[in-house]
Parts: sequence; structure tokens; C-alpha cells
Amino acid sequence: MHPVLARFLAADAARETLHKQQSGGALSAEEQAFTDAASANPKHKAVLLGVGGRTLSTDAQASLVLLAAHAAVRALDQDATLAEPTKKAREALAEEGASPEETDAFLASILLEEAFGYEQDVDAFDSEYVKEALGEVPALAALTKEAVDALFLTFVKGAANDAERKVREGMARALFDIAWSEGPAPINPEHMEAVLDAEVVDRPEEEQEAKVQATAQLLQALSKEGLIGPIRLSRLRALLGEDDA
Repeated sequence: MHPVLARFLAADAARETLHKQQSGGALSAEEQAFTDAASANPKHKAVLLGVGGRTLSTDAQASLVLLAAHAAVRALDQDATLAEPTKKAREALAEEGASPEETDAFLASILLEEAFGYEQDVDAFDSEYVKEALGEVPALAALTKEAVDALFLTFVKGAANDAERKVREGMARALFDIAWSEGPAPINPEHMEAVLDAEVVDRPEEEQEAKVQATAQLLQALSKEGLIGPIRLSRLRALLGEDDA
């Protein structure tokens, strides 16, 4: 988990920083990142300031997570390792028409995935994974509906026979519909879980094996297109039970 995200997921630290800003106190770089994120999201700031105590409502918790994640995104610009890939990711999203708010939300989702998406130590920050995920953004941002259709057709046509072609078609359509229904985004564990629940769970064993194999092959194909990096590929394949991931 990014240290800025970790710090401001604590409601007391978040509120204290906002009160410190209001009183004109000097802010550290991390605190400035958080107050900037709060100023850019005034509704969430108001929700957070409007509650007291350590037990937060669902809305307040959501606001806290959003502000903490957006603060961490701002901190990426000052990170010696991640500043350049962050800049390139921002430029790629802007070139495809994303607003600054949409860009921040996209980048925040990457940091939240790193923090909570896998069974990793939440106290550690996997900078290499985030760097890779940021590097996936230009290819994802440039992905058009026509390009997705072409990926789909190429993958389906690569089947060895009609039975495999049918399985590939079903799994590719399911994954693309779930992961990219609102536009291309990094394929993450939630997408994989949804696909497996919809297409694999409670099916006959032979059908399960064929569908899992087709999904692993699809992930590999997307990796060759630069849409999935090697670390993400390994982790997603592991979710499928691929021992060589």
C-alpha cells in the first residue's frame, strides 16, 4: 500500500490534516497532497469533516478512501521512480479525452488495486507493480472498440477446432464485457472473479478446465499486445490456478 494512502486511511489523521489547513498551519508534502485532493473533491471533503468519532458511516468511509487514494496519486508526481510513468499515463489518458478528474480516478484505481487487490502484505508498497500498471495505461487508453473487436476475432480464430473456438468466444466475450464495459481498464482480480463466477463455477469439470485454459490463453494474448504486464499476468494466472504463473 502506498504510504500516503495508508496514512490518510486513518480518519483521525485525515481530519487533523484538514483542520490544520483551515487553521493555517504549515503542511508537509504528504499533507499538502491530501488537502489538494480534498479541495479538488469538495463534496467528499465536506462528508469527512461532517462526521466525528472513529466509527464512520458507509458514505464517510467511501469519501475517506477516495481522498486518501487521490492524495497518493498526487504524491506519485514527486516519486523518483514513478513520476515519469505517471506523467506518461496522464498524457495518454488526456490525449484520449479523459478529464483531469477522470485521470485521477483511473490512477487512483491502480493504487487501490495494489493495496487491496491481491493477497500481498498491505504494509509494503509494491512500487514495481504500480510502475508496470502505469506503463499499461497508454496501450489501454488507445484501445478503441474496433481494436477490441479485432483482438476478439484474432483470439477466436486461433482456436484449433470448433469446440475450442466456441469456448474461446464465450470467455473472451465475458471478460471484455465485464472488464471493459465502461471503457478499457486494467484487468484486475475482481474482473477475474466475476468471469469465473459467471462462466466456470458449478460447471462440469471438463468444461471448467477448457474455460480456465482459454482464459489463461486470452490473458497471454493480451499481454503480447502490451495490455497486461508480466507481473499482472503472473498474478492473474495464479488466480486461475496456473502453477507456472
